[in-house]
Amino acid sequence: MKKNIKFIYWIEVALLVINLIFYGFIKVIPSEYNIFLVITFLLLMVIPLRLFFGKQKDKSYYTGYTNRTVITVLMVVGIIIYGLGILLGFTRGYAYNLQSFRSMILAATIVVLMEYFRLIVIKNNYTNYKSTIIFTILLALLEIFASINIGGLNSSYKIFVYFSVMVIPIFAEQFLCSYLTYKVGMKPSLIFKLVIKLYPYLLPIIPDLGNYLLAFVKILTPFIIFYIINRAMVEEEKSKRIITKDTLKVFSIPIIVALVILVILVSGIFNARLIAIATNSMSPTYKRGDAVLIEYKKPEELQKGDILVFKHDNIIVTHRIVNIKRKNNTYYFTTKGDANKNIDGYTSTSDQVIGKVNYVIKYIGLPTVLINEMFERS
Repeated sequence: MKKNIKFIYWIEVALLVINLIFYGFIKVIPSEYNIFLVITFLLLMVIPLRLFFGKQKDKSYYTGYTNRTVITVLMVVGIIIYGLGILLGFTRGYAYNLQSFRSMILAATIVVLMEYFRLIVIKNNYTNYKSTIIFTILLALLEIFASINIGGLNSSYKIFVYFSVMVIPIFAEQFLCSYLTYKVGMKPSLIFKLVIKLYPYLLPIIPDLGNYLLAFVKILTPFIIFYIINRAMVEEEKSKRIITKDTLKVFSIPIIVALVILVILVSGIFNARLIAIATNSMSPTYKRGDAVLIEYKKPEELQKGDILVFKHDNIIVTHRIVNIKRKNNTYYFTTKGDANKNIDGYTSTSDQVIGKVNYVIKYIGLPTVLINEMFERS
């Protein structure tokens, strides 16, 4: 066992070196080559390790239950986020062509190699917790370097979004996978990673949750899986009752939250969007940091007194309609902020209209406003 642990240390050194190489050359190497370099490195690790350690035991009393838990949680989360997608909108997934199929195969290859690499290292380093933690951190960095596009991170705000949506969730996913492999085996972690990495390639539409809600879901999902499985194992003697009670309890949390959001957002329509208010121009109707629910409307459906949502100079504005004119099938809207003394010095046409404000939710948009202002100043 000591011989194995020393060998694992050398593996972690190799993993550290490849991460340093990626870090040093990430601005030089085109981002499309990153994934091929990671696959090459994993093959150079997995093949000798398989020959050295032999076939790894991948069976556990909890394998079946853990697999079912992972699948069930992912299904529940999928149902919730697609339900929210009906309200918040969808974006197109990958086109069904040779390029997307190639990308999907490469993503699946990395997942399989990385999870088998994890299985070999953890099962032969079972008693060394610190080493397993270090290995997990290094593996997370490797996945980050495989997916990073350094050319796209050209502003402080984009870097912040990348860390929120990509980096932190990758660490959460990696630590969950190491936990699952340590406690059970490779199968549940493989199922988890394949689903979360491949579903964008397979589904034609993806819910447009926005960066902050997306980051929240990607971080919360691994935690829910960890919580359920860990409680079941801790209470092994009462596992049947705990599994049933905890599954219902933990599943009820995201479901109740989703239902509350739906009740707040829904007002008889399914095509809506939330935006944060950045100024006090409509005070006291709503103030800076509030969020408003936009109801999409056709120009002919709008009336004087409605709070119009429209684009002006590529900025979304929400001001009240004070006058409407129609000329040659085009509507012209004159608007004014409730807190402003004068009407706006421009009119908005039909093609600029997004809809009207249907509901105001106090304060929840303040973090978005503050973060945007922080990055604009920087």
